[in-house]
Amino acid sequence: MSKRVITGILLTVLLLALARRMSMNRPEEAEISGGGIVLRHTTVFEQVGDGSPVLILDISSEAEDIAAAELVCFEPGRETEKRGKMVETEPGRWKGNLPGMDKGSRLRYYFEVETGSGRSLRMPGEGKNGFLVKYKGEVSGSVLLFHIIFMFGAFFFMIEAALCALRILSGEADKRMTILMVRWLVFFTFIGGWPLGFILNRQRFGPVWEGFPFGYDITDNKTQLMFIFWLITIILSWSSFIGKDEKADRVGRKGFAIAVLTSFIISLAIFLIPHSL
Repeated sequence: MSKRVITGILLTVLLLALARRMSMNRPEEAEISGGGIVLRHTTVFEQVGDGSPVLILDISSEAEDIAAAELVCFEPGRETEKRGKMVETEPGRWKGNLPGMDKGSRLRYYFEVETGSGRSLRMPGEGKNGFLVKYKGEVSGSVLLFHIIFMFGAFFFMIEAALCALRILSGEADKRMTILMVRWLVFFTFIGGWPLGFILNRQRFGPVWEGFPFGYDITDNKTQLMFIFWLITIILSWSSFIGKDEKADRVGRKGFAIAVLTSFIISLAIFLIPHSL
């Protein structure tokens, strides 16, 4: 196995791990205090499958007893709120449930705590939207596995194409290997992002496609935008891409290498934007 291939595998694993770490889909530790009351909560960002999210709120009060705690929720963009009493399951720990919703639905929630003297505290504070929870469907294990394999392949060949393009610029190679890497890159990106992406999105959120012009989902639009940049790169060297004389390409070898590296950098920047799955 060549050094280039090993480097490509290692960089792909590193990128996927970094993207996972930067994902917006992570619980957060929230805390707010006021008047001797401290509220702590580990956010719930998703509900996968049937059921209703269970929320836990830890309350400590130095001065007075807690009379009641309420869980308030609302759909983004709507003013109607639903309120529910929370139950103290053990000293200082209160539990509440959000309603069950269809996959693809979203709710924002917040807590309101009242003491025996009538003082109250809200989490998050006044003027903030509340914590967001997304309702998602179960995804077939085989569909998810193939989606991951194809997206891994797409980024592996993207890195390989960039490494090959550097060899073109240094005068060590011609366009053939880079063109081959771009062909595989486009194949893996298309299959992983669309046919498999359609099935995945349908199972997870309900709609088949939520990218432009039908919607503004981050993940779908990221895939679409990356693919467009690579299509532009292909058009610039279309004759080479389809296996014909490279003299008919719109750009020479160095121009093609620069286009590949530009698409790589843009794709990398897009990919590191947290996704929505």
